[in-house]
Amino acid sequence: MSTTVGIVVLNWNGGAQTIACLESLRAQDYRERFIVLVDNQSRPEERAELLRRYSDGAEVQCCWLDENRGYAGGCNAGVALALSRHADLVAVVTQDVTFADGALATLVAAADDPRVGIVGPKVVDMTDPQRVLSVGERIHVPLLCVPRTWLRYRRARQAPYQVGGVLGCAMLLTRRCLETVGGFDEALFAYYEEVDYCLRARRHGFLIDCAPQAVVRHDGMRGFAGGFSTLSAELKARNLIRLMRYWARPADYLLLAPTYALLLAGSMLLYAARRRFDVLAALLRGTMQGLQGRGGLPESLRTPGRLPAASFSNPVEAKASLPSPASPAGEDEGEGAFLSDRRARLRSNASFRDSEPSPAPSPAGNAGEEQNARSCQPAEPSRNRHRPSRE
Repeated sequence: MSTTVGIVVLNWNGGAQTIACLESLRAQDYRERFIVLVDNQSRPEERAELLRRYSDGAEVQCCWLDENRGYAGGCNAGVALALSRHADLVAVVTQDVTFADGALATLVAAADDPRVGIVGPKVVDMTDPQRVLSVGERIHVPLLCVPRTWLRYRRARQAPYQVGGVLGCAMLLTRRCLETVGGFDEALFAYYEEVDYCLRARRHGFLIDCAPQAVVRHDGMRGFAGGFSTLSAELKARNLIRLMRYWARPADYLLLAPTYALLLAGSMLLYAARRRFDVLAALLRGTMQGLQGRGGLPESLRTPGRLPAASFSNPVEAKASLPSPASPAGEDEGEGAFLSDRRARLRSNASFRDSEPSPAPSPAGNAGEEQNARSCQPAEPSRNRHRPSRE
């Protein structure tokens, strides 16, 4: 019996970049697949263009969210829809990625081992394909604040091999993993959700593999020193602290505390030298939010006018008005309450079997557009109803 793959593509005002991503996926030679495009409240003209191209829903089903739910919430909505359409595997892909020929089939073959829950590809730079960005990540809790570029695997092999984690720009998850582990933690909103998810999958006993023969091209990968926007600075500073509070044992802080302090101080000195005082303020704001236990929609997106649209550089950096319902945020939390809230939040989406993506209105237009917008709802339980078209 063939394996059906649902591909969830997360978009925020990606324009030509998103279309290039979708076209690279449509060109894959693995035919038992369908694509779910999740839009995180893009501009009306962006949605209109996507509808013009993909309104028939034959290969790309558009899912319009009426608020920006970040990477985590957007992916959860798309994954829920993909599983309702009986996907055996779900690939989560950001808009700034394109797949090389045969990459999807190679990822699917690597997921054949029942012990494997997550498979990642070889990730190369979009503008310089000879520059390898990742062939698997080493994720160890005491080293969470050490730059990931220092820790990742350096030498790809021919066959799939076990790794500690993969990048969130392109990752394939098995249905069993998703139904066991649950969804991404929406309190993180964006950045480090895949680190948290890989740790959770490993805790449940799943293996994580890299399939180096599957190649994807990624644009816009930046670390702490690589060119922050104010939003990414705020979220990365905040979410590293959240990860520590989720996962660290007391002894781990002997390494985590000084490495976080060094990372923060080094970044602040660098951006002070660049005269990016807005980024300095964002790093401090994120650090305070992390220490206070704040999560979900970041503070800067709750303050109208603080961030100009021009500062947004990736699909989760969009202006939104409300925090995700699954991301209670804004109150100071003691450690017991913080972890208790985390457990309750993850239990609420512990299984995707009955979850539904949030309903969203049509962006406007004709009946075909409305039908495609409504198709964001989970499908009726028929194995063949949404089989991908064969061209």
